[in-house]
Amino acid sequence: MAASLRHPGSRARRLLAPLGIAVAGLAGRSAVDKLLALRAGAGGVVAWGQMASLLDLVTGVVAAGIGSGLAVLVAGAEPPRRAALLRSALRLGGALSALVAALLCAVAAWRAPWAAALGLPRDDLVLGGVAGVAISLGSLAGSYWLGAQRLRLQGLLALLAAALATLVAGLAPPGRAVQLLAGAQALLSLGVAAWTLRVAPAGPGGERGARAQLLRYLPAGLALGVLGPASMLAARALTAQGLSWQAAGTLQALWRVSDWVTSIAASVLSVLYLPRLGRAWGSAQWAGELRAAAWAVLPASALALLGLLWLRVPVFEALYGPGFVPGARATALFFGGSLLRVAAWVPLFALYAQGRGHAIALGEFASLPLFAVLLAAGAARAGLAWIAAAWLLSYAAYAAVNLWLVLGASRSPG
Repeated sequence: MAASLRHPGSRARRLLAPLGIAVAGLAGRSAVDKLLALRAGAGGVVAWGQMASLLDLVTGVVAAGIGSGLAVLVAGAEPPRRAALLRSALRLGGALSALVAALLCAVAAWRAPWAAALGLPRDDLVLGGVAGVAISLGSLAGSYWLGAQRLRLQGLLALLAAALATLVAGLAPPGRAVQLLAGAQALLSLGVAAWTLRVAPAGPGGERGARAQLLRYLPAGLALGVLGPASMLAARALTAQGLSWQAAGTLQALWRVSDWVTSIAASVLSVLYLPRLGRAWGSAQWAGELRAAAWAVLPASALALLGLLWLRVPVFEALYGPGFVPGARATALFFGGSLLRVAAWVPLFALYAQGRGHAIALGEFASLPLFAVLLAAGAARAGLAWIAAAWLLSYAAYAAVNLWLVLGASRSPG
């Protein structure tokens, strides 16, 4: 199996799949942001960014933990075993996301002051919690198809999601676009999850063992799924309070533009290399697969980010508008941090392949949470270039911590 994956023609064809999946998602997100910028201005872009992070807060706990574990385990399991893993993942993921959603609804009922500071109305907190449960189930279906290596199907689902989001953003009343986008994502995700459960090959039980395997990834989901989205919510709010909502919109644009590189790199790592790393862990092929993953994403990401920096003004004006173009220094610093983010993801996916959920949770404190802390310490008030410098520093720390964790385990894989 490993040898066939290294065949040049096979590798080239398989590389096109994660690229297509990532580009479909990125094109949909960019189209939504552009429509919101045209129809609702910076406030609309930031509002959708906040709602998206709220949804990530519910879904990320599932996707970053149980979902990633499901992909790794399905990749190494026979089809009958895969059905048990899917059923267990949907039960665990549904319960976990429902718990997070209930907490959000409780916060909305209490009208917590910090919720208002984030720019989130009470009704949006409730909607984000309920929609997040449905979206988390759809994300688990996607993880199942990733582990089963049904890449063409994943691409079709990504295209469908992008087309639906673009349609809603273009047709919805500007004042209700954020809520309707969340609702549309929820309905599509429920449909995908129900269809996947129906067409997954039937197999024997064994769900107790599957549940135990999936629970190993729970700490990673709690760390990445809670800390990351919560930190991004805080970062936008701190930037808006320290500078302005227009600056927060520009920060959002920097994230989204760099996502054209980082999300493609993440897709290549998750779709192409995560299953391979999972199979190679503990074998002589481990170090080679890890090096191959790094070479697959780092040089290309560096060149792409340099190209975006060179074309900074036309790119940001085309995707958002003249009022969203950041300064050259801020863009260079932010893109440098984004390259370090990709570098940090190589050992991160290695930790997923090793099943080391606690190590992933430990490393996560050095990424977005550190960024939010630096903004709270004063960077958010000092200007966009200082915010970008905080981004770079955070991901330098994250890359170093993740690499140290992987190298320490690689010396003694037993």
